Amino acid sequence: MTNFASDWKNFDSNGLSADQFFYDQLYKSFAENTRNGTLPFFSREPDSVPRELSTGKIINDENLIALEQVAASRGYKSNVWIYGNELNRIQKETGALNWKKNASPVLCQTKYFGATHLNEQNLYISEGGSKQKNQYLYNIDSLDERSRKAVLKYYERTQEVNSAYQKENLKSFRSNCLENPGHNENFAKARERVKKYSSIDGIDFSAAVDCHFKHCLQNSIGNGLKDNREANRNSCYRQCMELVNKVESGEYKPYEAGRKIARALESGTEFQRIAVAKNYNLENAKKIEELKVAEANINRPYRRRSDVER
Repeated sequence: MTNFASDWKNFDSNGLSADQFFYDQLYKSFAENTRNGTLPFFSREPDSVPRELSTGKIINDENLIALEQVAASRGYKSNVWIYGNELNRIQKETGALNWKKNASPVLCQTKYFGATHLNEQNLYISEGGSKQKNQYLYNIDSLDERSRKAVLKYYERTQEVNSAYQKENLKSFRSNCLENPGHNENFAKARERVKKYSSIDGIDFSAAVDCHFKHCLQNSIGNGLKDNREANRNSCYRQCMELVNKVESGEYKPYEAGRKIARALESGTEFQRIAVAKNYNLENAKKIEELKVAEANINRPYRRRSDVER
């Protein structure tokens, strides 16, 4: 059987810590996408925001940024991911699973591991897989065709989550658009955070943050969003290239640039979450739907290998 990478333990990272490695991989994919014109901000594909298959979790933090950049740089058509630990577990039922040649996982992490006083949505990485702070996820397209079909069949229930999530978000977004958000504290804080990260060490990064925000918004409510991303494409790539040049000139180490990029783009992700929240207070059907998936997976009866592959 294939030994899928599970968590950070005993991983050879060339001297980088787990935190540094996380941002290093993010930056390298970001730089490749910037050079190749493949930044994910301009994707019009439905359901392209990353989600984890075994839990049904929709990923909407810095891990979203890392996974999207990696998926775009590697040409993955899917943004569905699954824990390496989970792949090791289920292949005992499905038979051996295999990844494609040269495929590799992505390290994801929660900085709030063990901090139970924080909102549970920040703890999703430690809720599944090996339940460690730093875990590896594999894109479903990194598996060979037989393995991909077997895994999707095994977790077919989770495919129902995203449409319900988008319908609820669209309803909340339309309602919010009819209100004046100026007096809402959560909205005001999110907007100020976007302004704070609109530049990185004097480099204008506002077009990149705006395009990322609208990309996330489109995917959270469906394809009904009309926006100006295409008009800002050249500005976005120019700003991103300035950061790449900073690294190539030795001004930043790759992981340092990755951290700056992630925090700037995360301000756009947070603004998107507020935009689709019910009355701007982060209440929606997402968690309810995810709990349904988790319960269905926990209560799933044992299935023979022949049942999964059928």
